[in-house]
Amino acid sequence: MLSRSSRPADPAEPPPGAPGFTRRWMPPAVDATEARAAAMLLRLWLLVAGYQLLLLLWGAPSTGLLAQALTVAGMLACLVCLELLRRRRLHLSVVVFVVLNLVLTSVAYGYWGLRAQMHGQLLQLLPVLLAGALLGRRALWLATGWLGALLALGAWLDAAAGFYLPVRVEMALRDLSLAAFGMTLAAFVLDQSLSSLRDNLRIAQRRGADLARKRDELQLEMHEKERSREQLVHALKIENVGRLASGVAHDFNHLLALIMGYAGKCRRSDDPVELKAALQGVESAARRAGAVTRRLLDFSRQDVARPQLLDAAPTIAAMEPMLRQLFDARVAFELDTGHAQCQIHFDPAQLELVLLSLAANAQQAMPDGGAFRLALSCPEPGNELRIEVSDSGHGMSEDVRRRCLEPFFTTKPSGQGTGLGLAVAANLVAAADGRIEVESAPGEGTRFHLHLPARPLSAEPAHRPGGGEAIPY
Repeated sequence: MLSRSSRPADPAEPPPGAPGFTRRWMPPAVDATEARAAAMLLRLWLLVAGYQLLLLLWGAPSTGLLAQALTVAGMLACLVCLELLRRRRLHLSVVVFVVLNLVLTSVAYGYWGLRAQMHGQLLQLLPVLLAGALLGRRALWLATGWLGALLALGAWLDAAAGFYLPVRVEMALRDLSLAAFGMTLAAFVLDQSLSSLRDNLRIAQRRGADLARKRDELQLEMHEKERSREQLVHALKIENVGRLASGVAHDFNHLLALIMGYAGKCRRSDDPVELKAALQGVESAARRAGAVTRRLLDFSRQDVARPQLLDAAPTIAAMEPMLRQLFDARVAFELDTGHAQCQIHFDPAQLELVLLSLAANAQQAMPDGGAFRLALSCPEPGNELRIEVSDSGHGMSEDVRRRCLEPFFTTKPSGQGTGLGLAVAANLVAAADGRIEVESAPGEGTRFHLHLPARPLSAEPAHRPGGGEAIPY
């Protein structure tokens, strides 16, 4: 149904497939639905005007003055409607077309009767029904009722012209039946087609609303999942900070011992040179202590992930002091960067978290000591970084190996593990389009193979420890 106002809408082009003349003539500032209706009406009224012109040219010598006047009036009605359509008065143009054609049809049927109109009846009635259908169901059946009354009037005039002879009455009734049936059938088909279109439109709109609601729900769910993931990552950081506490305490004890030694040296010596050297030693130890505290604060801080290009080998090599703190003297620690010439797109803090979680898992698997190895390789052409993290611990059974990356799966006693360390590490690697493979067997240790997308080193600067936004180690 057409809108009852000529409100301006967003600019839209005429519908695809419209002829060149239609696309040039139609106003651009209508919405898509009205644009299609306007294109259809434009063609309809051009066809009706062309038909009226042909009637005027071919039938002028044999028709009377009234027929010619009605033909000219029909052409003028089409031109008026075309002008209204050009001015974006779509609803008004359809109303004018329906009303004027009903008036002209009433004059024709009231003057000549029904039989005289039978040869061109389809071309007279169908455009009116089509235009009425665009105004809505009620307008369609009002126009159908008006036309039905005109058919009855024309049949009565035909019967009256024959002095109501039975033969003429029968002929008029037959003409009325055929014309009324055809007109009613056309109106019924239009009405059902438009009703079906309206129903389909309502269904499509309802489904669109459902899809929009589902999309909003999915976006909310994704947001909640991301927020939960960030909280899990932060919780795991705090858990690993606790594991680092013993190593940090050892570092602080060593630094405090240095400071106390330098302080004692200051008390025992009056030499300005020795005093200056002792104070410089105190200052150096204090700076190292500050670096340790900053490392803990940076690691435990809950930040939004900020992936960046990292030069893989020096970035992971700079993590060695932090990783070593997890192991005691009974564990042989080895870090082999393999001089990997590639860079990865990863958040530095999250890369720390992944490697620290794997190292913590290895430390717990070797309570009596053993060997830990972290090795890097970047095969040609440098489009993948492979990180192997292995230990000589007690290993895992096949069932545990298959499930070790699942969230909340742990083999530790209640209260001693959350089952999130390896799961979060695998999630972070997967978020960077990488993957983790696990090899393990009871008594043979465990090997984690990390595969991360990489690119060869280029002129574009990658973040290295100690420069730019690097994290102090």
